[in-house]
Amino acid sequence: MRAWGAAISAGYAVLGVIAALLHIPGSELFFGLCAVVTLGLALVAAPLLDSRRRGDDDDGGVGRPRTPDEPPPWWPDFERDFRAYSERLTSIRG
Repeated sequence: MRAWGAAISAGYAVLGVIAALLHIPGSELFFGLCAVVTLGLALVAAPLLDSRRRGDDDDGGVGRPRTPDEPPPWWPDFERDFRAYSERLTSIRG
């Protein structure tokens, strides 16, 4: 991510130099700001994305495959809430 951000920022810098050589007004500022913002976003986003990739204890089941007989980790909560909902619905209708 950092490398892509640096490469894109360098591309903006090159475009800024080319536009300055062509005497396009305001191009140096525009492409310079684009380069700085792109590099800044890449440097800020890279650690955030990397920490999600490393995976903590809560990896959502990605770390180890489930066996076919093993329910997903969210299933017990869903089943409990669904039973409570269906009991409330039955008592209202009933």
